[in-house]
Amino acid sequence: MKQSFDESIQQVINETHSLLNTLNINEVSNWLYALSTKWSQRRIFFWARGRSFLILRGFAMRLMHMGYQVHIVGEVDCPSINQDDVLVVASGSGSTASILLFAEKAKKIGATIAAIIGKPGTPLHPICDLVVEFHPEMIPESQQLNANGGGTRFEHSLMLFLDSCILNMVYDRRDFAYQEMMKRHANLE
Repeated sequence: MKQSFDESIQQVINETHSLLNTLNINEVSNWLYALSTKWSQRRIFFWARGRSFLILRGFAMRLMHMGYQVHIVGEVDCPSINQDDVLVVASGSGSTASILLFAEKAKKIGATIAAIIGKPGTPLHPICDLVVEFHPEMIPESQQLNANGGGTRFEHSLMLFLDSCILNMVYDRRDFAYQEMMKRHANLE
């Protein structure tokens, strides 16, 4: 029997909420602290694959609106990474080949590696200096498109996690922050 659209919406919301609730508050606190203090004056590079990369790009844009120096790996204006920089990666599976390769390369250079990973115990975790992991094993299996810890539920949760980080960073000054962010918003539209 076909699910109604309202039921589909509720399923997406419920599954995303459940996965977000598996986050470790200490990992999230460490991430927010690094993001709002240590990394605020450093260059931050972003890399992922697929839909996760699109979500990271949106997060990078928000940080740019806030005055952060951000770079998208693979873009023509992306400079070389160095030891004072941060590489932020996202992977539902934690084993995507190019993400592992770039994280290892950046680590050898001395950059800080931060990851948002869709499940624990992945090859990506030991490479990273800072990790936020989702724990899908703690909740019922997703009924959305998924494979190997990644997939639709991870992507939805990744987007809401990152948007929540922005809100958390600006909440006490959100009206002023929005005005400041709009000064950096694209005007060639």
